[in-house]
Amino acid sequence: MVAQPRKFLEVIHRTDDGDVVGLSACAGFELGKWRYKKLAEHMINWLPHFALRPDEIDKIGPENPLDLLKEAAYRIFTADAGKNRGEIGELLLHIICVTEYRASAFVSRVFYKMRSNDQVTGFDSALVTYDEDSGDVELWLGEAKFYKDTKAAVAAALTSLKGHLDEGFLEETKILIGPKIEPKAPGYDKLQWLFDAGSKLDDIVKRIVVPVLVASESEAAQSFAECGDDYPSLVIEEFEYLQGRFSKSAIAKQVRIVVIYVPLASKEALETRFIEKLGILR
Repeated sequence: MVAQPRKFLEVIHRTDDGDVVGLSACAGFELGKWRYKKLAEHMINWLPHFALRPDEIDKIGPENPLDLLKEAAYRIFTADAGKNRGEIGELLLHIICVTEYRASAFVSRVFYKMRSNDQVTGFDSALVTYDEDSGDVELWLGEAKFYKDTKAAVAAALTSLKGHLDEGFLEETKILIGPKIEPKAPGYDKLQWLFDAGSKLDDIVKRIVVPVLVASESEAAQSFAECGDDYPSLVIEEFEYLQGRFSKSAIAKQVRIVVIYVPLASKEALETRFIEKLGILR
C-alpha cells in the first residue's frame, strides 16, 4: 500500500442512505479565515500519489523526493493549471475518494484521460474499491468540477456524464484501459476479466460507481464570520441541493452516484495559491 499524506479536509456531513449518497468536506477555518493556503499545500503533497504509478512512488527516498514531486507536477499541470483546465478539481476528487472511500488507482492516469482520437478527454478519475472478503470490485469513474458557480458546475457535470456513459464511450474505455491495468491493483484478476475484450458492457456498468465532485464558492463559507456555529447546517443545505439535482437526473437510474461537495470561500484564492506553490516545482 502506497503511503498517503495525512488527512486534512474536515468531513462536515456524510450520508450513506438513499439512491444518491455522498459527503461534504471543507478545508476549515483558523481565526475566522478559510484555510486555503494550507489546502493548497496539502494538495501539492498529494501530487505523487495522484500522478505517478505505484512502482514509481515506491522509489521515493531521501535522495529524490523533490525530483519525483517535480515529475508528478510536470505530468499533470500546465502553466495555465486551474484557469483553463480542471486538474485542481480532479486532484481534490482523487484525495477524497482515496481517504474517505478507500478507493485505489488501478490504471495510469493517461489511459483514462484520453480517447483514441487524443482530443476528447474522458473520466476525471479511474479508481477501484475491492472487498477482500467477497472479492467484489467497484469501478469508481469520476467527474470533477472546480467552478465559481455551483449551479453551473452541476449542469456541466450532468452534461459530461451523459456523454461518458454512452455505449461507444464505454466500449472505447474498455479497449484502452484493459491492457494497462496495474498488476498491483486491488482485485487485479477480477479487473482483468471485466476489461477483457469478450466481456459484456453490462458486466462493467453494474459495477460502476460515479463520484462527482463539485468544488464551488459557498455562501456559507463566505459568511463564516457571521454564521459561526450555524456553518455546518448551512453547508448541509448546500450539499442537499446538489444531492437533489443528481437524484433527479436520468444518470442516477443508470449508475450509483456519490456526490462530493467542497465549499470554497474563494475559488480564485485557492487556485492562485496552488499555482504559486506549483511554480516552485518548475
